[in-house]
Formats: sequence, structure tokens, C-alpha cells
Amino acid sequence: MSKFLRRLEQISNAAPAPMGFGAARGQRTPGMALVGLVSRDYSTGIAEVADLAPDAALLGGAVNAAAMRQAHRALGEATPWGVRVGSLTGEDAKAYGDGGCDLLVFPLQSTSINAVASDTIARILSLETEIELERLRAFDSLPVDALLLTMPNVTAPWTLADLAAVTAVSRRVSKYILLEVSQPPGAAELVALRDAGVHGLVVDVASTPSGSLTDLKAALLVMPRRRPGRRERAIASLPGSVFSSVEPPSHEEPEPDEDE
Repeated sequence: MSKFLRRLEQISNAAPAPMGFGAARGQRTPGMALVGLVSRDYSTGIAEVADLAPDAALLGGAVNAAAMRQAHRALGEATPWGVRVGSLTGEDAKAYGDGGCDLLVFPLQSTSINAVASDTIARILSLETEIELERLRAFDSLPVDALLLTMPNVTAPWTLADLAAVTAVSRRVSKYILLEVSQPPGAAELVALRDAGVHGLVVDVASTPSGSLTDLKAALLVMPRRRPGRRERAIASLPGSVFSSVEPPSHEEPEPDEDE
């Protein structure tokens, strides 16, 4: 199983911190995962990600073999890493896995079925939030582990419309939801996104100051736990029939039994 998927599962199932003066304090689990995106200048970006030590790293742009070797050396076993591609074949997926990738991000249109046949790597489907909601029903049956929603036009502060766009997707699928943001959300926004069904944030290290990334990682660690009664990931997504049109109940009289 992918290390990144195990981390997402750990975060999703995190229990509230023990209470009381005598309670043991273990390592705190963040409210959401943090993924450092390196889309250019791989030498500098990979080094910054290694120093940040997020939950995962993602190489985007024109990834080459040299960048993958550098990521493997710099991140090693400590931080799972992967690549974001514009198309993916079965041969490509195997090559990335053999090169040390733990997660793959790919589009819907140009990804072959053979490319997602194996579940040893975290399979992440990249989508725009403007996708038709009716199509989301079909995504639950696809052999992918998570959805990455890109929202490049969202800038602080987040609006209710932005939050509704995320919720419209998360409430219709039972996959992990990752959100690519252009700048780190504030503390209240982090809680709102988490409660809306987001399990992780993807942030480009090249366009975000290192101090802001460090602050974001710290903010994720001190997020208040989900309140009792909130819907968890396993029950947050309603079946597709809930969103289908509901026919009015029939008022026809039942037919009598033949014996009567």
C-alpha cells in the first residue's frame, strides 16, 4: 500500500487528543495532510521540501529522470513523493513506480486503464471544480484513490461560494479529497475546508514563501479536532440515488390478492 495513502488514513482516523493532566501525549496528527508541490527549479524546490518535511512531495512540470533521482536521494524513505503528469500509460506508471514514486497525479482524458490497474502507488485523479456534478457519480467506481481539485483562481479570503464548490464534490464521492491552493488558507478557513471534506492541501513551494509554508504546517498541527457528530469520510458521501430526482409517492390502491 502507498505510504501516502496510509498517512491519509491515519489523518482521517485520528482520534481526539487525550485529556487530563495524567494523559500521555503522543505525536500530534495534523488536521489535514500537507503536500509540497515542486513545479520548477527542481534542485532548489526539492531541497526546500526536504527541509519542510511535509506529508508528501509532488513533482510537476516537465519532470525528468534527473529530478526523480534527486527526489529519491533527498527525500528517501522519510517523505513519500510522486509526479504529476499530463498523460499516463501502463508502461509509464511502472517506470515511475520503479523509480521510487509513491503517488501519481494524472488527468481523466489521457490516462489509460492499464495505468491505474495497480494499487501499490497512490492513484490521484486531477479535476477542475467546475466539472458537471452529474458526472461525479461515475467517479466513485473508477480505480483511483483520491481526487485533486485545482482552484487556481481562489485568493484570500475564501468565500462561501469557494467552499460550496469544494463541498459539492466531496459530498458526492467517497474518495480522499486533495485541494491545490495558490496560497495558504487561514486558521478558520482550514477548519471549514476540513469539515467540508478536504483531506489534504497541495501548495507550490516556488510561489509560497518558506515562512508561510512553515506556518501552514504548524497551523495544521494545532487544528481543533473534528467535533462529535460531524460526518466522517466513510459516511460523508451520499449514494448517487440521493441526488437523483425523487418521484412523488404513488397513490394507487394496491391490487387485491387473487385469493380475495
